[in-house]
Amino acid sequence: MKTIPSEEELFERIDRVYSELQELRGIPDMEYDQYYISKASSMERALLENPEDYNGKRIIFLGDMDLSSLPIGVLSKPKDLAILDIDKRIPEIVFNMKVKQKIKTIRYVNHDIRVRMIIILKDQFDYIFVEPPMTEEGLEVGLSRAVQCANKESSSRIFLSFDIESEKEDILEKLVDKMNLEIVEKKKDFNRYEYNTPLNKTVSDLYSIKVKSNSKETIANHYYGPMYYRESNSQLQIYLCKTICGESFNVGSEGEFNSIDELENKGCPKCNHKGPFLYNSSIKLE
Repeated sequence: MKTIPSEEELFERIDRVYSELQELRGIPDMEYDQYYISKASSMERALLENPEDYNGKRIIFLGDMDLSSLPIGVLSKPKDLAILDIDKRIPEIVFNMKVKQKIKTIRYVNHDIRVRMIIILKDQFDYIFVEPPMTEEGLEVGLSRAVQCANKESSSRIFLSFDIESEKEDILEKLVDKMNLEIVEKKKDFNRYEYNTPLNKTVSDLYSIKVKSNSKETIANHYYGPMYYRESNSQLQIYLCKTICGESFNVGSEGEFNSIDELENKGCPKCNHKGPFLYNSSIKLE
C-alpha cells in the first residue's frame, strides 16, 4: 500500500530539491534582467493560493528562474504546469522536476515574450505568474502576454511581480485600465531578492490581477522595441524608416531623437514618414 507523505515530508522534499535546482540554475543573467528572489519568497509566491485550488487547473509561468513552479508541482496536481522561458538553463531544470521529482504535468516552452504568443497557449490558463523586465516597456509586454494566455471564461488570475517607483505607479494602473483588468490585491514588498534590482531595491510588490471576459492585451503581435533594463536605459536604439527610403535613426538620450515618440511626431527627415518605425531587432520572428 502506497504511503501518503505528510506535509512536513513534502516541505522537506521541496527544500532538498530546491537546493539541487539552485546548482543547475547558477547566478542571475543580467541580460534578461534576472534578480532571483529568496527561497522563502519563492515558496510564498507559489502558496498565494491554497495548493488544493491548483488541482486540475492550468498554470503557466512566463519565466521561472525563481523556481516557484517546484512547490506547486510537489504540493498540488495541476492539469498543466507550463514554464515559458528563453534561458538555456531552464530545460534541464524542468527535466529534473519532471523525471527525478516525478512532476508529470510540468513542461517547458521555449518562447521569447517579445514574439507574439503561440496560438496554442492563448486563452488556456487559470493562473499566470509573470515577473517581466523592470521597465515600462517590459511591464506592458509581460502583462500583454499574460492576458493572452489567460482563460477569459474561468475567472483566471494573473500574479504580477514588479519593481516600480511609487511615483510611477499610475503606469500600471493605466495599463490595467486599457486591458480591462482589475487589481484585486497589492502585496507591498512581497518579493525579497538575493540581488539588488535595477532600482537598487531588495524587494518588489506583487499584484493579484483578475482577468475578465472582455480583457484584451495592448500588444497583440511582435514587439520590436527595447524592453530589458540594459536596453531601455543605457544604449542607443536603432530604428528604421519602413518606407522605401530605409533611413536609420539613433534613438536615446544621446541620439538624434530622445524617444520613439519624438521620432514619430517629427517624422523621417528624408521622406516625412510619421511611423511606425521598425526597431532593428535581433529577435527571430516566427
